[in-house]
Amino acid sequence: MLVLALCLVDFGKASDMVDHAILARKVFSLQAPGFVIHWIIFVTDRTQATKLGLSLSSLLSINRSIVQGSGIGPTLFIMFAHDLEALDMSNYLLKYADDASLLSPQNSHTPVELEMAHVVHWARENKMSLNLLKTVELVFRSPNVSGDLLPPALPDINRVCDAKLLGVYFRHDF
Repeated sequence: MLVLALCLVDFGKASDMVDHAILARKVFSLQAPGFVIHWIIFVTDRTQATKLGLSLSSLLSINRSIVQGSGIGPTLFIMFAHDLEALDMSNYLLKYADDASLLSPQNSHTPVELEMAHVVHWARENKMSLNLLKTVELVFRSPNVSGDLLPPALPDINRVCDAKLLGVYFRHDF
């Protein structure tokens, strides 16, 4: 019996939630050249003010977010999430910009439930939030496998029969 779980993980407002202090620590741990670290600090060191009529508030530092729509934004998120890895070698955590997908075969020593708990823990530790309304589980199975033989659905995550990943549609029956 072939069963493979795919969890399409949605980090809610991923670009807006990146904490600058955590990002700086992670970039530093990657042993990036000093000029790269200084440049990243430069592009993330921003302030904001609010104007209402003729009144202007004082400037406040922005300590979260990376610039969306920029060339560097996806790269910064990749650096931020570089330490998010699967617990088990037979499971795969695939990342592309701010998308993460967990692939877990039925015969893995670490079940998909524990892998997802690890992703939730990583998100909490890194001040990110998971959007459980957009996070879905798709279970691929051989055509001869009855739906009654599938593993139990993950708690708080919607199990779907088809899903779109990076513009490609996938169905449970391949």
